[in-house]
Formats: sequence, structure tokens, C-alpha cells
Amino acid sequence: MSRLTTRIALVLTAASLLAACAEAPLGSVGQRSSEWINEPEVVTTTPPVVTVPTSSSAANLQWFNDEIVTEFLYDPQQLIAEVFARREGDRFIQASRAEIAAVLQRVRFPAEVPYGAEWVSSQLVIENSGLLSDDPSAAFGIWSAEPYIRSRSVAQMAVLQVTNDKETATELAQGEGDASCARFADRSTDQCDILDLNGKQVWRLSSAGGTTLVWFENAYRYELYGRSFVAQDALVAMAAESVFLDELETPSS
Repeated sequence: MSRLTTRIALVLTAASLLAACAEAPLGSVGQRSSEWINEPEVVTTTPPVVTVPTSSSAANLQWFNDEIVTEFLYDPQQLIAEVFARREGDRFIQASRAEIAAVLQRVRFPAEVPYGAEWVSSQLVIENSGLLSDDPSAAFGIWSAEPYIRSRSVAQMAVLQVTNDKETATELAQGEGDASCARFADRSTDQCDILDLNGKQVWRLSSAGGTTLVWFENAYRYELYGRSFVAQDALVAMAAESVFLDELETPSS
């Protein structure tokens, strides 16, 4: 046997031995790289749902006339005369919350107001005779800015008028009188429907300029007018829940 033949035989023998060591000698080719080269992981996130509130607590409001000082809080007749003395032409006369609560005992104010409201203006309504008016007796303006700095059409979000209407309130409480929308047929409204808010009947009168909610509680009729840009849910919340005016907390209390 020549040297060349001997070398070829040795190479073939070595190859046979290597093949015998593994059934798939090339089976691991690329395995190490496949252990760290993966498909890219795509992370998806869902943005949180942002809910814009429609109303906020009336306890956050600032009362425009609360700094008015009066002497006759315990004598309603003298108090009305004192308020009348500061009249400047209009029968709607600026009055503090304490004065209104003293004249209209157990009068209530909404516990919620439209979101964005910051100020309240308040007036007693006194006739030329010096007597308190029955229709309305008091009025409250709900403002997004300090009252009378900007126009009402922009900054005055809602107006609440309180009328001393004990006779009608008593009739309705006893199931008498007209409880339908026909009661307000003389109003210039486009639509009227009746809401039941926790057992309290509320008339909703709608027009292009805004919405008026009317309800009776104790001796008073409450009429809440909200401009067209005020959410309906906010107006309904105002009518649904109220507190006594003299018990309403404020930021400074």
C-alpha cells in the first residue's frame, strides 16, 4: 500500500468516527443564535378614559355679597327696610346670604352647581312700596367669573329665582292642582317634560336660549334657568339635591 492510499484510509476512518459521535452533527448549527434573536415585542397601551365632570360642590363657591354688614338679622321687617335703603333703582337689591336666609326662612340652595362655576351673586327683591316681592322674592346668579366683570351671556351660567308660593306648594303636596305641563302653557318654551327626582316632581321647560327647571319645596317655588352651554346633567343635579342656605358651607367657613 502506498503512502497516499494510507492517508486516504486514515481520513475516511476519522470521518466515520466523528459521524458516529452524533446522529446529527450539524443539527446544532444556528441553535445558539436562535436563543437570543427573537421577534420584537410590541407593547400596546390603552389611554385612560378622561371623564369631564358636569357639576361640582356648591361649598366651593365664593359669595359676592357675603361681606355686607347688617344690623337686623333677627328682625325681618327691619332687615327688609335696611336692604331697601341701599336700593339703586332696581327692585333686585344686592343682599348677603345671611340676609336672605333671615328673610326667607328655611330657603334652600342647590348642593351642586355647574362645573366651572366660582361665584354667586345674591339679591332680595323688594317692591317700590318697600315690601318684599312674592314673585320672585330672591335671586341668585351662578357665575364662572367675578360677577358683573364680564357680560351675563358669557360668565353667568345659571340663575335661580325663589318665589314665596305657599298656596300652590300646599295644593301640589296634597295632590291637588294642575301638575301637568299645562301649568306653564303661558311660557314661551319649545318643549316641556316632567322629571321625577327622588320623588320630587320637576318641570323642565326647554327653549333655544336655555333650560328652566321648576320645582316646589316647602313654601317656595324654585325656578332654575341654565344657559344653553350648561350641561343638562348639571341642572338636574342642582334640582335634585339642596341644603338650607344658612347651613351651606363655604371655603372660608
